[in-house]
Formats: sequence, C-alpha cells, structure tokens
Amino acid sequence: MDQKRNVAIFVDMENLFGGYGKDVATVPLDQVIHDIEAEVARSGLGGQTAVARAYANWARGDMAGYRRQLLAGSIKPVQVFSFDHSTKNAADIELVVDALEVAADMPWIELFVIVSGDGDFVPLIRRLHALGKRSFVATTSHPAAGAVNKLLPSVADRFHIIDVAQAPAVVPAQRALPPKKAQPAKKPKPGNQKPQPVKKPQPAQKKSPAPKATVLEHPELKLYKASIHGFIRDDPTLWVNGKVSAQRLGLLLRKRWPNITYKTFGYATLTRFVEEGCGLKTAAQPAGGAVRKIGSSA
Repeated sequence: MDQKRNVAIFVDMENLFGGYGKDVATVPLDQVIHDIEAEVARSGLGGQTAVARAYANWARGDMAGYRRQLLAGSIKPVQVFSFDHSTKNAADIELVVDALEVAADMPWIELFVIVSGDGDFVPLIRRLHALGKRSFVATTSHPAAGAVNKLLPSVADRFHIIDVAQAPAVVPAQRALPPKKAQPAKKPKPGNQKPQPVKKPQPAQKKSPAPKATVLEHPELKLYKASIHGFIRDDPTLWVNGKVSAQRLGLLLRKRWPNITYKTFGYATLTRFVEEGCGLKTAAQPAGGAVRKIGSSA
C-alpha cells in the first residue's frame, strides 16, 4: 500500500446534515473520515491523508459537539459565516477555492476527496482532472443528507456511499395511570339458565415460514435510488399532474444503468420499485402537456 501522504479530504458539513434547520449533531464525522481512508486504501487510489478540512458555521452553539471528533481526526474546521438564503453557496465556494489552492501549493497531493452530493462541485472535479489529479466523491446513507446530483458519480474517479446508522428516536415516557379498581364478579341469578355451548378446539395454525434474505441489500441499491431522486429533482419533464412519469424515468434509468434494473432488487415492475422503494407516486402515461415543476401547485 502507498504510504505517501497524498490525499486531501474536504467535507461539506451542511450538505451532510441537510441544513441548520435540522439536528446538526447527527453526522458521525470521525466515522466518515475513517471510512473514507479505509476505502482509499482498498481502492489503491491514494495513500495516507495529508489534509482534512470540514466546512460549516462553527460559531453556532449546536456545532460544539464536534470538537472532540475534530481533534481526534486531525480535521481542520473552516469557518463559513454566510449561510443566509442570498449566499447559501458560501461553503461550496470556500471549499472550491481551498481545493484549487491545495492543488497549486501542494503538488504532492494526488487524490482529492469531496464529501458532498452537491452538483456545484462537478466543475471543480473536471478542473482537478485537467491538473492531473484523481477525484473521489463520498456521501452518507443518512436520511438527512442532501440528494446526490446525477453527474457526480459519472465525473468522479470513484463514488462511495458511507453507511451510517441513524440514531434511534427518543420515545417520551408516558405517565403511569392509576390502577383500576377490581369489579366484584356478578353472581348468576337463580332461574332458567341456558347451558353454554362447548367450544370445539381449533386446529393449530401453521406458522408462515420466515422470509428469505431479500436482495434489497444489493450494494448498488442506494446509488440506484439516488439516481432516481436526482432525475426527478433536476428534470421537471418527469412530473405529470404531481406524479412521476414511470415511462420517462425508465428511459433515463436504462441509459444511466444499462446493466442494472428494478428486477435486480427483487421488484416485478418499475412502478412498484418507485412507489414502495422510493416513496413516490407514479403516472403510467408519459410526460407531456401536463408538466409541473417540483414544488409548484398542480
């Protein structure tokens, strides 16, 4: 294995936890860095990490929980102050400038790792390739992480999804109710009482066999789903009266994934995969006149 320190890692924190309106402490930053370093070693694309930087508004009080992980992982926090709606790409711009500066000032850095699903980094990757550098794009499986732009996996030398466990939801404790008073048993009234029919014993029901291991754990499943979400986000012609055109989506998927289909993951039809696997409603008719953009009213 190459022991040279020729790897630089740039982490777009805001993309990983989905914005500051959510719980920002859900990203296991130390696990992200460790997983990337292990994948780099397995792939042979680079050696050891020379530079690791994470971009966020670290001045916020709720970001203080990352202090131990930053110190333990030798990760440099890069402060980005502007995160209002008018300058929402401030972290992206800062990351791009730093990556190009490292490429110019540290010629021994050969592999650039961008931890984000944002399509704004596509031009950066192409520029790094023009400079003779290799690229590695990573994101996480966390539900709060931003969707992966459809161009990122195709332009990067390697694309990797880091499998992170989601923290279990905290269930509030319920207040104990006072015990009910026992009601005295009613005595049967004397007189004409009908005999109760004797119930015949029911035959024991056979238990259904345990389901076999599903093929939904296919290593390409998350990336296949990410492609679908990227298509419907970036292509408004996929929408028909508030639903996704299954016919149009199928054409895009076959072009993007010539060797993998919904059948690879155990589904009989693309409609069932999109609705059950991705939580989307589908329309059988192709996209046409009734097209709307995402987020607009029907």
